[in-house]
Amino acid sequence: MTRSQGVLPNHPSVSHHARHRGATGHGLALIELLTAIALLAILLGIGIPSFTGLLQRWRTDATIESLTADVRLARSTATRTSRPVVMCPRAADGTCSAGDDWSMGWMVFSDTNGNDALDTGEPVIRERQAPTGIASMADDNRPALLTFRANGTLRKGRTSVAIRPSHAAEATASVVINAMGRVYVQAGN
Repeated sequence: MTRSQGVLPNHPSVSHHARHRGATGHGLALIELLTAIALLAILLGIGIPSFTGLLQRWRTDATIESLTADVRLARSTATRTSRPVVMCPRAADGTCSAGDDWSMGWMVFSDTNGNDALDTGEPVIRERQAPTGIASMADDNRPALLTFRANGTLRKGRTSVAIRPSHAAEATASVVINAMGRVYVQAGN
């Protein structure tokens, strides 16, 4: 209670500290502030590693979803247009990479002349940049190009792309494309 509510400053219910604090003594004491900072530091110390792991799982899941969606897009475009459609790892210069590292991103294009190469005038259907938080996305020693025939089948048979996030020692999932062109995700490597 305050003076305006009828309690005098010398009343026994008012502490010595409150009597001497006066009207300007509103706020936090140093010990209260240090306690709050210590609690905040503890909570952040516990929460940030958990949040980092959660964020990494979201990035990995988003990469898997993007890759599987683009495989489905390539297959459906091939059947819809009755032309081969190629999906390939993206090189730093925005062309198809000759290697099997998909971590720089990937491209989907309509291969109008059927030579498995992106030529001038061939439409790029989708191009993805390098996914964040992914250390490697490697093909399983098969040709890096995924060529879908006009009937939706994969030209060179079953293949998979193993996805390893930057925080993990091993791949956490593989995107598998069977010979029929269907895609599914397999946990682990």
